[in-house]
Amino acid sequence: MKLNSMNAVVPLVSVLYDIECTPGESEDIMMNAWEQIGQKHTQLYRYIADTKDRMLDLPCNLDVIESVHIPINDAQMTSNQDIFHSIQTLWVENYIDLWKRLEHPIIGRGKLVKYWEAGNQLQFSRDYRNVMIIYHGVIVDDAGLPLITDKEERAIAAYTAYIYMYKKAIKMKDKALFEMAQMLKRDWLKYCNAARIPNNLSQNDMDQILDVKVRWDRKQFGKSIKPIL
Repeated sequence: MKLNSMNAVVPLVSVLYDIECTPGESEDIMMNAWEQIGQKHTQLYRYIADTKDRMLDLPCNLDVIESVHIPINDAQMTSNQDIFHSIQTLWVENYIDLWKRLEHPIIGRGKLVKYWEAGNQLQFSRDYRNVMIIYHGVIVDDAGLPLITDKEERAIAAYTAYIYMYKKAIKMKDKALFEMAQMLKRDWLKYCNAARIPNNLSQNDMDQILDVKVRWDRKQFGKSIKPIL
């Protein structure tokens, strides 16, 4: 799936609606439209850092935390008479962690640690070194703006033009500009709905849709599938 920079919306607004705007002044408007569309494109990230005063700053593109762990073996004590873990137990845990790393390159060794979310930070019961956070992060460009699809770009352009025209109509108290803003709003709603629909529906997606829209026992009379062109 091709993803574009959100800055591509600015020239598109100029071409489609003859409205001149700069990326700086329209950035908040474009981000508001992106939030309303609600289609975040994410991938798994691994972030490693040390805590300071039991706090750890979260990455800016974080969407959902998958796991938080520290680089020590997660071996449980089997006796209340020993202070340290037995060598055999540590060997077993190292073996398990090795297979975890082979399963997925982003997974590292370590023990899951308890934390509390406090705004844009994580709070721990004590300070740790090399805390690893596995999280789903929004894919962004070099400027920190989220990447968008072609349909989302079209919808955000319509929303930006609508907001510019609406603000101009209020400022000038012009009824004709207000009516034009309402036309642009209808365009925004149309393209917003289109942007929420994926470009391609797999057979699995179509099977779930048909389960909802038609009879529950439809497969007894012949399996319905998406036509393959």
